[in-house]
Amino acid sequence: MELQINGKAVTVDAEPAMPLLWVLRDVLNMTGTKFGCGVAACGACTVRVDGQAVRSCVTPASAVVGKRIQTIEALGSEGKPHPLQAAWIAEQVPQCGYCQSGMLMAAAACWRESRGPRTQISTRP
Repeated sequence: MELQINGKAVTVDAEPAMPLLWVLRDVLNMTGTKFGCGVAACGACTVRVDGQAVRSCVTPASAVVGKRIQTIEALGSEGKPHPLQAAWIAEQVPQCGYCQSGMLMAAAACWRESRGPRTQISTRP
């Protein structure tokens, strides 16, 4: 099956019912998306699908064929972090850090919906 991941078409050899999380981690070796609870409750596995936050642990790979999937690997870069990543660092948000990729992806989906793609984030009033 062909998936659109981080702006690239990727052909994967996986069962259609395999959760997207395992396609990303086990088939494609993209380990930024984390396994947490396995029941879509914790958010550690959150990715964006067509701009919306989606729990990849319960989303079959076949459900996202033809849709744009974005993982934490494409949110920003070390040299040019996404404004949310910069704010996360400036405000020292992470604690253990394990679920932060999912939290950032969920925040990015909300940020885009509520403020638009060009809004600047300030970390100070």
